[in-house]
Amino acid sequence: MTPCQRVLAALRHEAVDEIPWIEGIIGNGIATVLGGEPVNVEWSVAPDGFPTMPGDRLAEEQKKINRVLGKANLQFCAFAPIFCQRTRKADDGSPVLVGDGLIKTRRDFEQVFRLPLPTASGFVTTARQFIAHKEDYCACACVRLGIGATLLSMGMEAFSYAMADDPQLIQDVHDAYADWTAAVVPILEEIGFDLIWAFDDVAFNSGPMFSPAFYRTHILPKEKAVAATFTKPLVTHSDGDMTPLLDDWLELGQQGIHPIQPDVMDIDRVKRQYGHRVAIVGNIFMSDLVHKTPVEIEAQVRQRIETIGAGGGYIISSSNSLTDDMKPENVLAMRDAIRRYGKRAGPFPFPRPHIHWPAPAIGKRE
Repeated sequence: MTPCQRVLAALRHEAVDEIPWIEGIIGNGIATVLGGEPVNVEWSVAPDGFPTMPGDRLAEEQKKINRVLGKANLQFCAFAPIFCQRTRKADDGSPVLVGDGLIKTRRDFEQVFRLPLPTASGFVTTARQFIAHKEDYCACACVRLGIGATLLSMGMEAFSYAMADDPQLIQDVHDAYADWTAAVVPILEEIGFDLIWAFDDVAFNSGPMFSPAFYRTHILPKEKAVAATFTKPLVTHSDGDMTPLLDDWLELGQQGIHPIQPDVMDIDRVKRQYGHRVAIVGNIFMSDLVHKTPVEIEAQVRQRIETIGAGGGYIISSSNSLTDDMKPENVLAMRDAIRRYGKRAGPFPFPRPHIHWPAPAIGKRE
């Protein structure tokens, strides 16, 4: 199987020849150390929300570390602009939002909120270059469904006040973002992306940023309608404790959820309760990759594969990203453990969910 075929098969709860490994971001520093050659991925996006690197370079730089680790995916960010006081770039190339959101009132929304046309020729050209260089890897189009961008552009304080004083403002900002994503995704699907990966953080370690009732009333209907238009599989991401939102979250109809943050969520419980409905992506603890030993990482990876991988529907990943402060020997221990314990075969006891997207033929290049 190709790396892409493994990812798509795991999302369908089908047998794979090896548990696939995907990541959101890998820091340039750790990638350079692991790969033995400079890796320079520009993860940040331009003010219009689109990647700043040419598409061919964006793919080729990521493939350097994929070849070392056996990682299955390549990432292409198509995030709508965030309206905040300022941004700066982290040392590893990833975008770090700094400062408060700028949309605190309806007047702010009317004066500040401007999104680029998703049909911009530069964006389309960059995306096509990226796909032309993806080889057999799973090309992930990284988007936000709407709520993540809304929270960042309003700021937590203004968002919290608006939940009581003007929930319609939240819904209007959110729906504008969601409509933009709904316009971008078909372009990416037509170009040839294999997977839509939506990054919308909506939970603290203590629990969701808002009540399930608020999410159900003001956020979920629009995002559910947008997700229903996607023709490629959808994986959704949120850090924090998503336990109170899981039943509502899964109404999006996604094929995978990421990352089941291990210090605040019980992945075994999630597997038991929801593993027949959705694939689980995660959750090797980032902190352990920083602080623990290769032997402990090997044991953790083996445990996840043997318990969460039982029955299929599992893709291994860190609990967020691979960062520059991680021990290289721990990341390599993760790689080696996946190779050692990750070769699995059916039969899988869980009933397969109804699939609305086509399965690639085995042996066919994506």
